[in-house]
Amino acid sequence: MTEPERTRPAQAGRDYDADVLIVGMGPTGAALAGLLGQHGIRTAVFDKLPGLYPLPRAAGMDHEVMRIAQELQIAEALQRHVVPYRASEYHGVDGQVIKRLDSPPPPHRLGWDPMYAFDQPAFENLLRERVAALPSVTVSLGCTVSRIGQDEEHAWVDVQRADTTTIERVTGRYLVGCDGGSSPVRQALGITLTDLEFHEDFLVVDAIVGDEALSRLPATQVQYCEPERPSTFVVLAGHHRRWEIMLNPGELVPGAVTDAEAWPFLERWIKPGDAELWRSAAYTFHGLVADQWRSGRILLAGDAAHMTPPFMAQGMAQGMRDAQNLAWKLRHALMAPTAVPDLLDSYQLERRPHVIATTGHTIDLGRVICERDFNKARARDIELRGADDTAVPVTYRSTFLPPLADGLIATHTAGAGQILPQPRVLVPGGGSVLLDEQSGCGFRVITSAEVNPDDIAALTKSIAPLDGSVIRLLPRNSVPTEEPCTVIEADNLLTSWLTDLNRTIVIARPDHIVYGTAASTDECQTLIAELLTHLGSHMESRHG
Repeated sequence: MTEPERTRPAQAGRDYDADVLIVGMGPTGAALAGLLGQHGIRTAVFDKLPGLYPLPRAAGMDHEVMRIAQELQIAEALQRHVVPYRASEYHGVDGQVIKRLDSPPPPHRLGWDPMYAFDQPAFENLLRERVAALPSVTVSLGCTVSRIGQDEEHAWVDVQRADTTTIERVTGRYLVGCDGGSSPVRQALGITLTDLEFHEDFLVVDAIVGDEALSRLPATQVQYCEPERPSTFVVLAGHHRRWEIMLNPGELVPGAVTDAEAWPFLERWIKPGDAELWRSAAYTFHGLVADQWRSGRILLAGDAAHMTPPFMAQGMAQGMRDAQNLAWKLRHALMAPTAVPDLLDSYQLERRPHVIATTGHTIDLGRVICERDFNKARARDIELRGADDTAVPVTYRSTFLPPLADGLIATHTAGAGQILPQPRVLVPGGGSVLLDEQSGCGFRVITSAEVNPDDIAALTKSIAPLDGSVIRLLPRNSVPTEEPCTVIEADNLLTSWLTDLNRTIVIARPDHIVYGTAASTDECQTLIAELLTHLGSHMESRHG
């Protein structure tokens, strides 16, 4: 994919140190910096740690995260650090399978396997390498942000950089707090949290397991739904394995856990000499969501805005979705001399309900796993499995994730709020690439083959104020054509999706969210006009 076009935001009366300040450089902060920096947005990132967080965190990512990695041009390098997520088995009180989760078969809706197990430090290093290659982004590690603030025109941080005693004020048009669950930014704003009523203590252990011990371990992911000690086993790349083991009250102090403390919890599976314990920590898994995600020019993202238990591997993915949703809105808001309140307000309107719904599904799975009452666990097993010996059906993980229900989408149209499918499309000379590689990741109008060239020209003119593109999609086995803006699908993924919706045209936002769909060119032009109205204050400044 080619480097995105560099743009320069308009300034409101003075030149600030940066366009966007980001406090926190975990995966969410790093991804946001990359998504902004690729478009020339001057971004300053501050993190209190001198390097990566040293304790175990995420072990699973989904296809949305991989698509963001694709946009950030690190997906190819990431391949050696991920493996498709194996099927999950839930084992009941007597060790029987009571529930199965798996990924749907190909073709995969977003062009990537729906779920991956991954090495988070390797992923974060790739993110940071990408950010370091962007001249518009500056990164300050090992520094302390002591205060934040804002007025009508700008936001600021007071920061003490590493190896200095001086406190420096750094200004920007916007500030985003990506500074974790304890979020000093959120606390400074006085933003409260809604309790989604899940708080459970777990030991998390990452181990590098030897060959002989590997042969004795499960070949797939297992949830041990046993009242005595609910546990999770995860297969990662190579010899890497993860255990998440529920703790009794007061068993371990939260934070780093020594090998001597961890080994007794692992004796069911491995013993000293079978594996090297890489890193271990005791955590409380929370279900929490911030009540306010934006206060003027300061916004929250990632764990600063929400905390999700790990049972669907959605904690990091939720933060990455925040970054992608917010990045294009900040880019567009920065193109105008003044902010675009409705556009930035749509961030919370879209993301908060999605986070609550996704976290709710995660908590439901967590309660299946974490039941400590023996009689209730036995009843759960019967309810999930049934009383006979029939095979437990497979549930696809992707069915848990909802579309957006509100915000900057044409809710009255079929498919609005869903994620745009990403098919493979043929390229000259043979072979195929994923759609985003061919079309870029801006505003896109994608049509079926029925839309004629004259209508393509009209749609191209309509979407031009958004710097958007139009792609005419031909189904698999179509005759190659020299017509501009025309591609042939290799798998009919998007063609079938449009057919199922009984639509011929889809409008997608830069974050791949479907703004709306249409059955005719006239309907599509009406939708584009409505979209331009929502974004009109800065569209006029750019094209007026």
